[in-house]
Formats: sequence, structure tokens, C-alpha cells
Amino acid sequence: MRYFLLFLYFVFFTACSTARLVESHAPYRAEKPKIEKILIIGMTPLTEFRQSFETRLQKEFRKHGVEAVTSVSVLESKLAPGDSTEKQLNNLEKYLVEEGYNTVLLSKIVQVESHKDLRTSLYSLRGSYRSFKSDYYSNQGIFHGGDIKGDSKIYHTETSIYTLPENRQRELLWQGEIDLKNPKRVKRTIKQYVDLLISRLKWEGVLPH
Repeated sequence: MRYFLLFLYFVFFTACSTARLVESHAPYRAEKPKIEKILIIGMTPLTEFRQSFETRLQKEFRKHGVEAVTSVSVLESKLAPGDSTEKQLNNLEKYLVEEGYNTVLLSKIVQVESHKDLRTSLYSLRGSYRSFKSDYYSNQGIFHGGDIKGDSKIYHTETSIYTLPENRQRELLWQGEIDLKNPKRVKRTIKQYVDLLISRLKWEGVLPH
């Protein structure tokens, strides 16, 4: 009954929301690692969106017994301004492991103008990155991108959760793509996005119910 109710909630929510799940997947694991302490990184040039997203998602993770930390203080203290080198990211990962983090959530927002562009972006992104470091390193230019135009019809987002490594071949824990259609109110859009993301993580067993 609990799973059925969750399914009904998921269907209703996606039907009436500007946030829509396009696709999600998780590599097969006999047993999913438990998320205990997670660093949340929102990759977008929109500072207001990033801070609001990370803070709201932090609160939701904490409701589920997960110690969650937003990226602002961690990245600013551990990475030099500008693009980060592979050596800096290696040192960041070492620091995170020493501080008890076992997962990192990386969420990217990309401007697209049509469903055709969206589908092309999905095929090019899926499976491209094996680890948090390779994903962050390849996409850090998003932080320095120009402002996203207010008349954009669709924002495509990709959220990935990586384990901090025990096995270098199996760091990706979960990945999902979510559309944000005509987002005009930042707080409302972030709430819909985070609610959809959390419900999907629960549905797929990444977070406890």
C-alpha cells in the first residue's frame, strides 16, 4: 500500500508540475550503499538558484537522516578561484573522505530551446562520467557561463549521485534528468524540482521512506 500511494503521488505531482522527470537510472548493485554524509553541488551560473536549491535539498536530506552539506563553504575553502585542476580535485576528494563524506550530489542546469535539443543533450550526457571528479572537471565551466535568458522554454537538468570511491569502476550511484518548463518563480520551481527529486530517490530505494 505504501508503494502504491507513493506511485499515485508521483503520477499526480509530475502531471501538475513544471518539473518533469525525463529519465533516471542506477547501475546494478547487489546492495545499494547507504547515503550517510553528502556534499550537495548545484552547477549553474545563477547564484540565487544555486544557493536556494542546495539549501532546500539539504533540509530534505536531513529529514531522512542524512548529514548534508551545501557546497558554498566547502568549495570556496578548498578550491582556488577559476577552473580547478585535476590535482585540486584529487585533494578535495581526499579531504571529503577524511571528513566522513561518502557521497556527492552534482546537479547541472543547461539551457535548451526545444525538445529536439533536449533529446540530443540527454544522449550526449548519459554515461559520460564515471566519477564525481570527472563530471565536475568536465562541466565546471557552467559556473562561469552567461545568464540564462528569461524567455527560455525549457531548462534541462541532470543530477548525479556518486559514492566516494571504494571501487573506481562503480562510483555512480544514481542519475536522473529533469525538465523545468517555463520556470518563472525561483522558489516555486526549486520546491517542485527538489520534491520530485526526493520522491524519485525514495521510489528507487536510494533514500529510505
